[in-house]
Amino acid sequence: MGTLILFCLQWVLGLLFFLFPVASSWLRATYLPIHVFCGLSLLVMAIGTSLLGITEKLLFSIMSTYSQFAPEGVLANILGILLVLYGVVLVYLITREEYRRISDPEEESLSVHFKNLTETICLYGTGDS
Repeated sequence: MGTLILFCLQWVLGLLFFLFPVASSWLRATYLPIHVFCGLSLLVMAIGTSLLGITEKLLFSIMSTYSQFAPEGVLANILGILLVLYGVVLVYLITREEYRRISDPEEESLSVHFKNLTETICLYGTGDS
């Protein structure tokens, strides 16, 4: 439950800070490292939760035949290994600087214009008089 609640909180904060023009650019820049760290933590928590769920399913369904390499146990173990490898590769790629997306100058100018537009609308109203 903790992983799901924190994921929903991270999702809502990400929408408020980065999609909707609620936060200033200074606040966005301040929140971005926290957002990345929490996202990585949630990835690790989600993989851990998945592994715990797989283990619980194995314990309750095939505990007596698990040591005899039951097909369900082998499949669950392979799935667990793949989940861990997936998490390791993702954490590696996210933390490496050379895999970071480079923002285009055009993208930056659009962001600035969008910010100016929303600030103007907030200051002077919508202009529908």
